[in-house]
Amino acid sequence: MTCKQMQNQERIVLNDSQGELVVDPLMGGAVVNYDFKTSQGLIPILRPGDSFQRSGPFSLGCNVLVPFANRISGGGFETPQGILPLSSNLVGEPFPIHGNGFQVPWQVSQVKDLEICLTLQSHGPSHFQYSAQLRYVLKLGSLQMELDVTNEAEEALPYGLGFHPWLAREENSQLRFNATGCWLENFEHLPTEHVPPGSGSSTDFSTEHDFPDGLLNNAYTGWDGIADLIRPQHGLSVQVRAESPLNCLQIYSPAAEADFVCIEPVNHTVDALNNVGKPGVISPKWLEKGECLSVKCCIEPRLI
Repeated sequence: MTCKQMQNQERIVLNDSQGELVVDPLMGGAVVNYDFKTSQGLIPILRPGDSFQRSGPFSLGCNVLVPFANRISGGGFETPQGILPLSSNLVGEPFPIHGNGFQVPWQVSQVKDLEICLTLQSHGPSHFQYSAQLRYVLKLGSLQMELDVTNEAEEALPYGLGFHPWLAREENSQLRFNATGCWLENFEHLPTEHVPPGSGSSTDFSTEHDFPDGLLNNAYTGWDGIADLIRPQHGLSVQVRAESPLNCLQIYSPAAEADFVCIEPVNHTVDALNNVGKPGVISPKWLEKGECLSVKCCIEPRLI
């Protein structure tokens, strides 16, 4: 299927012997559906697109985060040139969240075999100007994602990147990953205290652990790049892997009975630019004009 044929199609479908992937370039370059083929039939690895109570990009299966991840408080942040202002970009959210890449159409540059390449030329938000390339590869049922961003603004700017998969789960699913720290949050979902995992209201997932009854929305630091979601109902383990600089893992679970969990590899902690110098803060990468930042993430289902 040629690139020209794909340009006017809202969604692109890839199939291999073990997986099926649906991508929507017009909806922030998001993954809509990602399913694993087993003897039981297709098992959703990501929460099926458009099946959730939300609307818009966050009703889909995996969003791309650029040029920052999560929330930024205070109406912006300080740069060497002064305050860089940022406005709220979602109804119901008092703070700007997750940049703008998830909200705008991406262009299809190539569809080849089991690979999709998308591009974005962005003027904003605020002083940000950047070009980005997003690559999806379906390989033996695993999903490989790569994001490259180049700063095209005249000034140096901090770039925060990441992936926001909404992974499907069941009530008896468990999560396991290694981390050395965890940020607690306040009622505005802004960071308050950096603690060892398991301290305060945080959960330690260094061994397989159930999801807490209430809200879980924490940034884990010192993550080793591997997280396993165990889904015994389907005899399945779904592994999320990421390479440096995606050294922070944001976990979002609204409640124990939820049918999804967000396992988000990102390169900085929440509101890092307004908390510079505090213990546990991981800052985004400052790029001069023309400098590039690349990140990679893989989601791999395995039978257990």
